[in-house]
Amino acid sequence: MAAAVSGLALLIAPASTGQYFSWGLGPPPLAALVGGLYLASAVTFGVALRLPWRGVRSLLAASVTLTTPTLVFTLVHIDIFDMGRWQAWAWMALFAAAPPFWAGLLWSGRGGSSPTRTSGAVSPAMVAIAAMAAIWAIVMWVDPETAWRPVPFEVAGLGGRFVGAWLGFLAVMAAWSGLRPDERLLPSVALATYPAGALVAGLRSIAGFSSLAAGFAYLGTLGVLTVVFAAGTIRVSRPAHSDKMAG
Repeated sequence: MAAAVSGLALLIAPASTGQYFSWGLGPPPLAALVGGLYLASAVTFGVALRLPWRGVRSLLAASVTLTTPTLVFTLVHIDIFDMGRWQAWAWMALFAAAPPFWAGLLWSGRGGSSPTRTSGAVSPAMVAIAAMAAIWAIVMWVDPETAWRPVPFEVAGLGGRFVGAWLGFLAVMAAWSGLRPDERLLPSVALATYPAGALVAGLRSIAGFSSLAAGFAYLGTLGVLTVVFAAGTIRVSRPAHSDKMAG
C-alpha cells in the first residue's frame, strides 16, 4: 500500500518532489521512473502475500540488496536532505530499519522444508541477465553520472545511485530465477512488472528524454522485456496451479 501511494504520487507529479517526497528527487523522468518501480513493487508484494515463505525468499534477498546500498548512499549524500521536514526523517528511519528487517525475515525461515520442485532447469540466459544488471548497478554506484547509464536522461548523486540499487534488486531476482527453478514464480512476476512500471513512467515523461532515438530504444526494450517475462510468468504459474488443484 505504501509503495502504491508513493508510486502514484511520483507518476502524477514528478516535477514536484521537493514538496512531498523525502528529498528533491529529479529530474522528473527519474522521479517518474521511481514511481513506476514503486507501483511494480506494490504488485510484486501483493503476489508475494499469497505465497509460502520459501516462495518469497527471492524478494527478501532482493530487498536486502535494494535497501543496503540505498542506506549507505543516503549517508554519503545526507547534505541533500532538509532535516526540518518529516519526510526526510521518514526516509532515514525506513532505510535504517529495512536492511536488518529484510535480512532477519530471510534468516528466520532458513530451516523451512524443501518444496516439491516445479518443472524447469537452471537458465544460463537468466544468469547472464542478472550479471548484466549487476554490472550496471555497480557502474551506477561508482559513477552515477556515467555516459553508460541505462536510462535516456541525465541522473546524478543519490538519484543515480538509487537507480543502481534498483538494478541490484533486479539482478538478484534474475539470478534467483535462473538458479532456483523451484522458486521461479515470484522472480518471473517481478521481472515482468518492473519493466512494465518503467515503461509506464517512460511514456509519462518521454518529453524529458535527452534523445528521442535513445528514448524509443529504451521504451522498446522495456516493452519487449515486459512481454517476454509476462509470457514466462504465465508459463511458470501453470504447473504451480496444476499442483495446487491436484492437492
